Amino acid sequence: MAESSFTNFFNNSQSFGMNVKVPEKTLRQIGKTAGDVAGGVLEPLFTYLKENENVFSGDITHEINKMNAENFNMGIMLNAADEKANGPRPKFDAKF
Repeated sequence: MAESSFTNFFNNSQSFGMNVKVPEKTLRQIGKTAGDVAGGVLEPLFTYLKENENVFSGDITHEINKMNAENFNMGIMLNAADEKANGPRPKFDAKF
């Protein structure tokens, strides 16, 4: 009973797990997994920077003008579609 006590279990002179050889395939898989994890975290940042590189390169006036033109054209298309679906807008005479 004394040999299987709590202190003897942890003070055992035989080490375990130190002589395990890791196969090359496992090392390659660990490297691939680590690379995928790091790439997965940083990929959205790089995608955002690539999509918006004109803004960060200093050509922000062009980007603002492009956005305003898109907004203006979208408003015209939506108003035309609304008028087509609901008929012409009512006009109120404010003169008394």
